[in-house]
Amino acid sequence: MRVSHLELYTHCKKIFQACGVPYGYAEEGAETVANAEFLGLYGLQQLSDELPNLQSQVDELEILHENERVTIINGGKQSGMLLGKACADYVIARLQDQPSAAVCVRDTQPSRVLTQQAMYLSRKGLGSIILYQKPSHSSLIISSPNFAFPIMVHKRNNEDVMEGINKELGLTGEDMLTLPTETNRFCIFGTTKIDEIDAVMDAFHNISDPSYLMTTTEDFEQRWENSWDYGAEISRELWLDLNETGKRMLVESTDQSRERGAGEMA
Repeated sequence: MRVSHLELYTHCKKIFQACGVPYGYAEEGAETVANAEFLGLYGLQQLSDELPNLQSQVDELEILHENERVTIINGGKQSGMLLGKACADYVIARLQDQPSAAVCVRDTQPSRVLTQQAMYLSRKGLGSIILYQKPSHSSLIISSPNFAFPIMVHKRNNEDVMEGINKELGLTGEDMLTLPTETNRFCIFGTTKIDEIDAVMDAFHNISDPSYLMTTTEDFEQRWENSWDYGAEISRELWLDLNETGKRMLVESTDQSRERGAGEMA
């Protein structure tokens, strides 16, 4: 079945709210899932996978350690699809008075839907690199305001990328960041040095290496435009399964709620 972006967004927001997620975070989570689905990143399946362990309480970010360039945050076992926006905003705040900064999150659940935060940072005129580890591979997302969409790379050893980040941040010795090796961590590096991010993206676009999997900016653009033209194709069974969770949320039926795709007879 094919659904519109509004249908996806509304459906996911109801599900987050049914799980007790605060309204603002439910909106951000719903946008993240809907955009991931429109980019061909199976956002709805990711939501379904994380639903049993989703934390309804979203606390203020707990900073475990912070220095001039790096902030380490305790994710409190919360999903990356809910924490990502807050962490990206923290990166933006750090970049107000310095050219580069990194936020590393522990005890969370990262996934491909962090692509939403890469796009968010690029819309703010910033370059970014997001790194995380899955059970079978390391993953990398790179974005720039000069590209409409990011690139995503799986199954690649990204030690060279982390080395470049440490060099840019001026980190040495014990202060150096390391690649996430545990599946409950992710790192967002943000910078105002757009030319350097563009050079990294161009290098990836110009290299064909069968040892890793890459989704290019052109791939994402094609998926995005196709989804907007024809709707995102999703599993009817998955949609209905998640709908059972959404039914726990009773939405008042008003003219405004119906216009927004909610309420009785929506």
